[in-house]
Amino acid sequence: MRLCLSYGVSPPASEAHSKGDPLMEMKSEIRRLARMEESPYPFCSLYLNTKWDDEQQRERIRLFLKNQLKKVNDQMRDREDWQKAFSTDQERIERYVEGLIRQVDDETTNGVALFCCGGTGTFLTYPSLVPFNNEFSISNLPRLQPLVRLSSQYQNTLAVMVETDSARFFGLSLEGMKAESSIESYVPGRHDQGGWAQMRYQRHIEDHRDKHHKDVAERLTELFDSGQWRRVVLMGQERTVANFKAFLPERIKQSITDVFSIDFSEERSKILRRLFERLLQKEREKVTQEVQQLVERTPQGGLATLGLLGVLEAAERKQIHTLYLLTSFSERGGKCFRCQTLTPLSTPQEPSPRCPICKEETQGVDLAEEIIRGVLRQDGEVKWVDTSPALKEHEGIGASLRFR
Repeated sequence: MRLCLSYGVSPPASEAHSKGDPLMEMKSEIRRLARMEESPYPFCSLYLNTKWDDEQQRERIRLFLKNQLKKVNDQMRDREDWQKAFSTDQERIERYVEGLIRQVDDETTNGVALFCCGGTGTFLTYPSLVPFNNEFSISNLPRLQPLVRLSSQYQNTLAVMVETDSARFFGLSLEGMKAESSIESYVPGRHDQGGWAQMRYQRHIEDHRDKHHKDVAERLTELFDSGQWRRVVLMGQERTVANFKAFLPERIKQSITDVFSIDFSEERSKILRRLFERLLQKEREKVTQEVQQLVERTPQGGLATLGLLGVLEAAERKQIHTLYLLTSFSERGGKCFRCQTLTPLSTPQEPSPRCPICKEETQGVDLAEEIIRGVLRQDGEVKWVDTSPALKEHEGIGASLRFR
């Protein structure tokens, strides 16, 4: 048996990245960002689609960033303190993005999220196998929605392509390929003899195949038990995969989320693309089922709530276990300067309302961003749904609860 190993590399850039460990959990990083306190300095959040096929697409990124930076500078004309701090951030962001544009194409990095605040010493970058929509914002906190949304759709997955005499392992996360390895074993080929000799030789071949599958199963179990992976996917011909599964322990079988046929000769990039597409579809199906269960529990007084007011009340009480949002959900509201209470607007044109608790003034905020931040700070989950008639009837938002 021959074992070959390789590991994903940090995405190229002109500056150091946030992570030294390539297998660092993205969710823990997101929670770290969510727990950041409001900064007196400008906090920049930049999301980029780096899946470019030609020089024109790269140039569009340059133009996008140039326009966004000009827009931000115009907005800060009356904020001299922010202008001074932002000038250093701007230079650093421009240098990083230019390095990104000039890099050689990398099939495992199609998007990048960047957070920068020189006043707090923050410069964090996160690569993604899935492209982001280009977006730039500046506030006193990082904007998390695009990163949280993508990370909620992809769990760290260990995929194995298994054949009768070889196997390939892919360790995948939102950040791309984190680890890759292969196993090759000697399995004798068929011959033209017949009768008993052929039967004995066939058993000999099957013994070698089973030995190979047992070795692959042991390697898969070892990798899964490292705790870095949440799901397992098996790929290969139906009969081969069925024989291989017989050697897996029950706890691994229970973590298998997908099994499908694939040609071993397919290009690596096509394998990864198909794998990610199927993972996304499986996650969407799972979340749709969860939302249906949420709807069924709510009228019975179960651990669930639907609608913006119910979710805001649950968020205030720190009851939310999992927050569910339609991808189209977009609501403005007010955040109290004193007690931090969130209040929805009666109409989009309404000015920021006074706090219903302490009657103080509020500042206008993106309610989705604020609710998400609060849920993550309590170690809750956030999930999105593309379509859901039930959620649509309740303003596009709902939550499962920890307690009543």
